[in-house]
Amino acid sequence: MVWLFVAASGLLLIYTYYRAEITYQGEQDDQYFKYYVISLIGIAFWSVVLRLSDEIRINTVLITTSLVASIYLMEITLLFTGIADADDTQRQTVAAAQNVAFDSRAKLQVILDMRAEGVDAFPSVHPDALLRRANLRTDESGLLFPLGGVSGKTTIFCNEGGEYAVYTSERYGFNNPDSEWEQKQIQWVLTGDSFTQGACVMPGEDIAGRIRSLTGAAVINLGSSGNGPLAELAVLKEYAESIRPKTVLWMYFEGNDLKSKHQKEESDLQKEQSVPILVNYMEPEFSQCLILRQKEIDHSLSVFIAEEEAKALARQETEVILSKTGWLRLTSVRQLIGFDRFRDHNDGIDPLFTEILSEARDRTATRGGQLHFVYLPEFHRYANSVDDHDQYKNRRKVIDIAKGLNIPVIDIHQEVFAKHPNLLSLFPLGIYGHYDAEGYGEVAKAIIAGAGN
Repeated sequence: MVWLFVAASGLLLIYTYYRAEITYQGEQDDQYFKYYVISLIGIAFWSVVLRLSDEIRINTVLITTSLVASIYLMEITLLFTGIADADDTQRQTVAAAQNVAFDSRAKLQVILDMRAEGVDAFPSVHPDALLRRANLRTDESGLLFPLGGVSGKTTIFCNEGGEYAVYTSERYGFNNPDSEWEQKQIQWVLTGDSFTQGACVMPGEDIAGRIRSLTGAAVINLGSSGNGPLAELAVLKEYAESIRPKTVLWMYFEGNDLKSKHQKEESDLQKEQSVPILVNYMEPEFSQCLILRQKEIDHSLSVFIAEEEAKALARQETEVILSKTGWLRLTSVRQLIGFDRFRDHNDGIDPLFTEILSEARDRTATRGGQLHFVYLPEFHRYANSVDDHDQYKNRRKVIDIAKGLNIPVIDIHQEVFAKHPNLLSLFPLGIYGHYDAEGYGEVAKAIIAGAGN
């Protein structure tokens, strides 16, 4: 029996090497380092146990077997309850338990299937995906860092509730009806991340779409998945200032704008500070003139997407197999105990965040508008026991920064979730994820009540 544990440790070492060096080609070595350590310690430990007396070996095996069985029992429980960060397998399991139909295809397969039917389908692509590239985009005009997506395409976004969100990108690649740009007066503009973009709901069910339908006013959604404070300022400078909106909504997500969720990741602001072209947006006159360069953007993003799709196809079969065995890898348990996540004990907030908000406020006011700060809470605030909602994710400190800059604040935790009788129902399938259509609707109502003119 001891030899089985030695073999298991050896298989973990081989699997770790395969994932780190072959699947991801060394791009995520930091993430896999701890698994190398665990597997090597396991091999060493069980090799020592082999040399001990029969009684000690038997007791060690019994204790270890009981512990492993208990952990897997916890994994199965979490798989059905959805307390931890949900992966695709977990979503499908929870959906099946709730008799909800769930499209189990990978996004790439959905895109390929649509193309086979004659639809010119593209994945949603975000500035966050470009941050890791040393050479972002270059052409005869110099460096180009897109902030929108590919324009005028059927865009496949994400699936958390059972059906993939699909929308037609407008002239600058964002999730809006293209006709909004033709309106004489744009009342509302939103800047933010995936929650603002509309993950993972159908067109019209996102926050901007709900405001549009409830007020009848023109609304431009400039949100893009993974955006942090610098990208959110940049997109306002590039696309919002020329249309002079009356109300600009700065959609702050507590999950990762300033706080990192995963061990291998920095916060959004930290990541963006490593990209000089984004830092340049703190200079008052800096601009890439992106609103005039959509042909270049479409071309460069199309090349980027083709490259990424080729890489994904090369490892697709393996990834599909692994996605079905997430429970074997204790995905939910690792997420619950924070094994792949770190807790940031530094309660300080980067002063650059205050500078960014101040810049956004002043530039909006100069053009006759009013900046509003919208605080969006995350799922874990409500799924876990939170003793102090003010301290969690520095909520009170962040809100006080905005108030100290005389920026009106709409606190969605206080205005929506704290008042809702079944707040987990505002998330897809009631598990970890973005808000669902109802949740976005409630957020939109709170925004209109707090910032409506």
